[in-house]
Amino acid sequence: MRLRSLIVLGTAAVLLVSGCTAQPTPKPTGSPSASASATPTATPTPEAAVEPETAFDVSCDDVAATMAELLGEPSTPVEPVLSVVSAMSWLPGPAQHMFQRAGGIACSTGDTERSWEVTIVPDAQAVISGATEREGFWGETAGCEYGRCGFELPDGDVLLSATVVDPDLGTDDAARIEEGLRRIASSAAASVREVEYVDSDIVGAPCDRFATPEQVNAAFGVSDATLFTDFGGWGIPAEVYQVVNGSRICYFKSSGSEYEGSSYLMLTTLPAGAWAFEKLEGDPVEVEGADAAKASTGERGENILDLRVGLDWIRMVTYDNGSGAADPVPLAETVARNLTVGHTAPE
Repeated sequence: MRLRSLIVLGTAAVLLVSGCTAQPTPKPTGSPSASASATPTATPTPEAAVEPETAFDVSCDDVAATMAELLGEPSTPVEPVLSVVSAMSWLPGPAQHMFQRAGGIACSTGDTERSWEVTIVPDAQAVISGATEREGFWGETAGCEYGRCGFELPDGDVLLSATVVDPDLGTDDAARIEEGLRRIASSAAASVREVEYVDSDIVGAPCDRFATPEQVNAAFGVSDATLFTDFGGWGIPAEVYQVVNGSRICYFKSSGSEYEGSSYLMLTTLPAGAWAFEKLEGDPVEVEGADAAKASTGERGENILDLRVGLDWIRMVTYDNGSGAADPVPLAETVARNLTVGHTAPE
């Protein structure tokens, strides 16, 4: 990315689809000073949560105007985040803001019948090379079939990706939509610039930096918690989330296949994501060691607990396995302690 590191002083069974492939853990780019093995230190409350700069002069307003010309006015407001309509189960929360963290944009609107999503990310060649290596990118594409259109359009130092779902669209619509999207990509490519990158010491951190299976067992009264970090599929979002951002998907469940048994916890992150955490809805709760926490409930009875520890946003989700979802707060206190003080010994 055209990102300049800005180190902030004082910062320290649900089915998973299209997540991240079983590959060696990639090293994140864009933050060479971060280390997964760095000694944990106490994290004071940051002075400000600053929204990331965009590396080009294209906004979601610009994207929305072009898409309205191509497809008509959307049925729901255009949001500056990734869509959760028919999306990967790890996406809601921190991951929806992954493109902003990377200096890009994500814009989406719609419902299960009609929707569109457009993302643009800088440093396109590095992103494409990484995704190609992990079998998640197959070259430039543009096409519509059976009411679904997909586009991967590199232009100079940016990559525009788009998905459009509309039962009225067919193969004859691909060319005109592609033309409009290429105009957006061209504007972004022509205005790429270097932007500040807010660093974080959880960039690239392994899952056991947050919690271990033993700590999950102790918090939830189980004995078979197993950590899963590799799931089927890879693509541009997974590349941006895990490699560019250095974020993690940490899924703790009963042993066996990741698609069978009881789900205990999913933990996702947005390094230096306090700016996005502050926009969250939810009920404030007290979590010892965290600077702030908000609780909410998922559509399937999940308990969701969002933590801000320093400048970082960590989401914890527990699942209803038939007797209600576990209370994530006790484990959240452990996570906050692990990040600010360090793990207690022995584990």
